[in-house]
Amino acid sequence: MLLKDKSFLLRIAVCFLAGAVLVLAFSPFSYGYLAFFCIAVLFYICKDLSATQALYCGLAFGYGQFGFGVSWVYVSLHTYGGMPFWMGAIAVVLFAGILAIFVAFATYTAAKLVDNGGLARLVMLAFTWVVFEWTKSWIFTGFAWLELGVTQTSTLLFSYAPIGGVYLLSLLVAVTAASLVALACADRKLIPSLLIALIIASGYLLDKIQWSNHSGRAITVGVVQGNVPINEKWQAAYRDGVIAKLRSLSLQLLSRQTASNMPLDLLVWPETALPIYHQQTDDDFWDSIVPNGLPLLTGIVDSPQYSETYNAAILYCDGKKQIYRKQHLVPFGEYLPMRFALNWLLDYLQLPMSDFTSGQQNRNLGCSETVKIGLSICYEDAFASEVRNAVGDATVLVNISEDAWFGDSLAPHQRLQMGQMRARELARPMVRSANSGPSAFIDERGRVIAQTPQFTALALAQSIQPMTGTTPYKKFGSWAVLLSLLVCVVVLAIKLRRR
Repeated sequence: MLLKDKSFLLRIAVCFLAGAVLVLAFSPFSYGYLAFFCIAVLFYICKDLSATQALYCGLAFGYGQFGFGVSWVYVSLHTYGGMPFWMGAIAVVLFAGILAIFVAFATYTAAKLVDNGGLARLVMLAFTWVVFEWTKSWIFTGFAWLELGVTQTSTLLFSYAPIGGVYLLSLLVAVTAASLVALACADRKLIPSLLIALIIASGYLLDKIQWSNHSGRAITVGVVQGNVPINEKWQAAYRDGVIAKLRSLSLQLLSRQTASNMPLDLLVWPETALPIYHQQTDDDFWDSIVPNGLPLLTGIVDSPQYSETYNAAILYCDGKKQIYRKQHLVPFGEYLPMRFALNWLLDYLQLPMSDFTSGQQNRNLGCSETVKIGLSICYEDAFASEVRNAVGDATVLVNISEDAWFGDSLAPHQRLQMGQMRARELARPMVRSANSGPSAFIDERGRVIAQTPQFTALALAQSIQPMTGTTPYKKFGSWAVLLSLLVCVVVLAIKLRRR
């Protein structure tokens, strides 16, 4: 019956459109302030609806947000994964639908907890949004993509990141959106006006705080962007050429830096930059590819035994190797969930390097007392809590990626924006080395200070300052999630008590 109501169908359409427009708040568009208005549209429509109506509107909003925001999945599956057009299209629709369910649960739960609508519903919508956004980041291994707080890397709210991380920013965006709706609808406008003013003023003051301190001297780091086509990388005929290309770009960069009297302290190659197994190498191999004994961090595949294959990285420094094995793998891209039922899919697609084992050890590597690297591989840096838990005493964050799987889509830019968030949360500089780009250097305030163009083979160097110190977020974690959960539990308890 609901879907036969023309006025309700119009609300569904508006919610879908608002969700689609929200994608423009993320990189590469970065119209961060759009996030407030898109969420405000959703909250305005849902503030007086029944729980079932709110569920449909949330689902429509989520479909707009993720249907457009993660459309790059089609590129990965069809263009580079060899999946037929129809199968890739269905996969994107299903995947966007699964993600949209979390938005639907947020609006439905708020309507269930506060069934009389109005201002109380608006407040509850803000808290349930955070709860289910956080849930999306861990359930079924999680997908921490297009989180609302990430939209604020270009606004004053970005200064809250060291206080409570990305979920505090999501909560502040949602609270601001609720306040905007209250200003438009409520007779009493003082409280929402003061709340918005307080959020803005506090953001301005927090932006003045330096949360970390210099750790030793500044270092010069070089990143090499090989731009190796993904369909050539794992073919034996191209293997030697790929390695020679990376070494040549490295030597050219080393020569430029030496001539400018800024010698390199560290060289970073992308994820699986070396298209060989670690077990196929020896000390002579490493000495031959590392220019003039320069410390090198590179991605490689590690297979210590037949039943174990890891997406790994090696730091080769002073003739010694330190290894990190990727822990958070990409479902369907690096491992197959429910293998007992879906093993046919892996055989059908025949994707190279798509059946890895998850690593278990700490990800921190070091080449000196000053340069301590907090490493993440590919989309591991999308998970705020995992990076926070693993950073330890790292003074520099490094992410190595193979973004060629995404082609010319939104994904590489969205990933760079997530890297900005991790840098600001922990007040550490981040170095990102991606095969097809953009590779980038991000300072401890989350600002991109240098980056490469995409789809160009080149090497870039930048001076960065290792940092040490503890932000409130690093110490206390995502307390905004706990706050949101607590509010929901308290409201539920009150509701049950009244019944």
